[in-house]
Amino acid sequence: MGLLSVLLLLLGLIYTAHCQSRGTIRLVRSGSFSSTFTAGIVQIYYFTSSYSTNRWGNICYDSSFGSTEASVICNQLGYNGASSYGRTGSTSSYGTDSSAAIIGVSCSSSSYLTLQQCTITTSISSSCSYYYSTYDVYVACYTTRIWNNPYSGQIRLQGGTYSSYGRLEVYCNGQWGTVCDDSFGPTDARVACRQLGYSDYYSYSGNLAGSSSQPIWLDSVSCSSSYTCLATCESCPSSQYHNCRHSEDVALGCEFDTSQAAPRNTLSTCRYASTEGPTSTGSSNGGTSNEAGIIAGIVVSVLICLIVIFAVPISISCCLGFAGANSNSRRNGRATVVTTGATSATVTTTNLAAPPPPTYNQQPPPPAAGYDVEKAPYPPQLGYPAQPGYPPQV
Repeated sequence: MGLLSVLLLLLGLIYTAHCQSRGTIRLVRSGSFSSTFTAGIVQIYYFTSSYSTNRWGNICYDSSFGSTEASVICNQLGYNGASSYGRTGSTSSYGTDSSAAIIGVSCSSSSYLTLQQCTITTSISSSCSYYYSTYDVYVACYTTRIWNNPYSGQIRLQGGTYSSYGRLEVYCNGQWGTVCDDSFGPTDARVACRQLGYSDYYSYSGNLAGSSSQPIWLDSVSCSSSYTCLATCESCPSSQYHNCRHSEDVALGCEFDTSQAAPRNTLSTCRYASTEGPTSTGSSNGGTSNEAGIIAGIVVSVLICLIVIFAVPISISCCLGFAGANSNSRRNGRATVVTTGATSATVTTTNLAAPPPPTYNQQPPPPAAGYDVEKAPYPPQLGYPAQPGYPPQV
């Protein structure tokens, strides 16, 4: 019985070590940790050259730490932002902690998903060094989860000790379901971790089977290395279509690789990603179909433009040539062939010279009756009588 207890303890330690990775955060109270805590002293698992290994350390409450940084911490833990924050020296609710406080954090957005999407330094400020544990950061998170109002294609990690490890679940058709490990590989794991705000993965295998009542939504996922949202690789199907069991559910562990840049994903980055990828219920070839559609559209547009450019002048030339030929045929009396159905008839037309205009005997009109040709002259006009005061008329 004693040997069995030791084995179980060793397995538990291995499991715990397996679930914590670079960038993992947790909340502690009086030196104790629980995944159910929504408030406590913040610790981050990080690598420091001073110790040549990964270790847990507190965050120093300096001038750069504020509500934005506190909200990002709660986002990473799966809660919808922070309700309050401060330094441990201002409250007795969470006790004190002896872990080294060497982390400084500054975030540019409260919508970031993980703390290491922010600017992190490992140089300790003088105030943190002097006051030691009284300047450790504590946060209190809202109890609502960031997935309480999920969108189609949203993912989360469930069932693990820390928020960076768990069963990979995806929200489709109004229900959370799992992802089958068929064809699921390193590229797919990396894309899923990017969607969650991490730069890389450290594991995509494990035994965290989902409930038998859960659907298995995705199977044979195939991602491109440039993607940052899983829904771009495989959209939600309209119904389950797989040959998997829950023993094949993907268990994913995410971390930060210092050689890779942290993704810029936020809480809403992948909300509409499902409209970018192929809509299929089985395996997918990533974005090939989408890219091929874009290329085909460009080719068709170019062809249409070429047709318009060349066909219109040719049509005009043909019309002008036909009209000229028809005019010449009428002028020269050529034969016109009229074809109807399966029979044809040839009609020959000849343009005859127009007949001369008729001649008419033009006679002057007779004089009008009752009028003389020559009119009598008018009688001479008499002069006006002289007016007094005016000279006589000549």
